[in-house]
Amino acid sequence: MLLICVLLIGVSPQVFAESQSHQMHQRYGAHGMVLFTDDQENIYASHLPLYSTPHDYQIIYQIIVPNEQQVLAELRQGMVTLLPSKFDLNRLVTREVFTIGADFYTGHFERGGIHFDKMKIDFHKAILVEPITRNYQSQNQVFYNVKLNNHTYLLVHKIQQPPSFDAIAVMQNDKEHKQTMYQCNKPKILSHVAISNALEQCGIKNIRYLETQDFTL
Repeated sequence: MLLICVLLIGVSPQVFAESQSHQMHQRYGAHGMVLFTDDQENIYASHLPLYSTPHDYQIIYQIIVPNEQQVLAELRQGMVTLLPSKFDLNRLVTREVFTIGADFYTGHFERGGIHFDKMKIDFHKAILVEPITRNYQSQNQVFYNVKLNNHTYLLVHKIQQPPSFDAIAVMQNDKEHKQTMYQCNKPKILSHVAISNALEQCGIKNIRYLETQDFTL
């Protein structure tokens, strides 16, 4: 105990403050996102997470865009991703509301997506903010159950240790899905077809986003 006290006393306030500042800014960088809508065509941005810092968070925000009709039209055709200007992801981790410029793409911006617009977006409301723990493992597939309104909620797959996947489904309220966490059996093969079939058998339909490539071994 005496040694610990001596070490603590030996740390100056400036060094301690610098250490805290470093931790708070270690998630600065380029943070790509995929867009999806609920049944009322509200627009949501889901951070494209990875296991490593600075991207190790599953985050979903409701966003507001000035050219809403164009974005909705593109979403009806397929995937839309965006790449905001570089920023500290801790701003979303702490559920901050702010405005930032972003480039919009049809398709995945890192996999041949086509740029179609650049505009400012408002991170309007935090819907889900959860850290990724690389060594987390469960016998079942676990989903966050997130209420959007009285009629709609999201089921968001909790990313496990690799191999795993990211998945978002928009669901309608019913008597079977009231718990905070929802579980399904694991699919034997983590392909898009196998995962989709397994989730449908579990009652999870209307999958808006599914990604496996970033969560392989």
